Amino acid sequence: MPIHHQPGAERPALMTLPEASGLFADAVLTDEGRNLLFLSVWGRDTAIQEFRARLSLPVREGGLDRFRMEGEAGDLFVQVGNPDRLIGESGRAPSHSIFGSLVHLWLYDRLAVAPDRANRRALMLHRPEEAENPVGQASIRRRLWTLVADTCHVPLLSHWQETALGAFEAAGWIKTLPGIGVSAHLVDLGDDEVEDLVTRLIRGGRLAATG
Repeated sequence: MPIHHQPGAERPALMTLPEASGLFADAVLTDEGRNLLFLSVWGRDTAIQEFRARLSLPVREGGLDRFRMEGEAGDLFVQVGNPDRLIGESGRAPSHSIFGSLVHLWLYDRLAVAPDRANRRALMLHRPEEAENPVGQASIRRRLWTLVADTCHVPLLSHWQETALGAFEAAGWIKTLPGIGVSAHLVDLGDDEVEDLVTRLIRGGRLAATG
């Protein structure tokens, strides 16, 4: 689930990780509790491997359950949480680049790959620059609606998109998460009131059987 920036898009300044020497991050996203949802870091292979290993070790054995990131906008404190929920992908930069042989590591929450239908939770990542123009905004809304319909236990008709999304957002079941170099929508439809809300919208005529 790597996030690639469009050509010409302004890239965020690199951030350092004081607890993980030799690593530089260009994107990070957390939830409201500062729990890690997405991280993009660069470094030598040994530094990347050490970082990944420390995420799965107990703190008493040198592991990391939190870390600090330093950047132009100030410090950011990140909680690792349960490392088993994080998926890692990596790629190697060309050895002839000016930076030498670097490894690019992406870590992201499993919710970004597939919804947790048992708990009705999902995560949709997107590039921040997508939200800066009407075409990108429309694309984000369409993808978000597809994800919501796939996650929700209540059947949702396609033409309900804007009404249902607006109602779910107002209820706090869809939250926008601004990150650095990456943004997201967090969907949490585990509230027992979801079905009642949809029923009220139908009875009130705001959700119709036909578009």
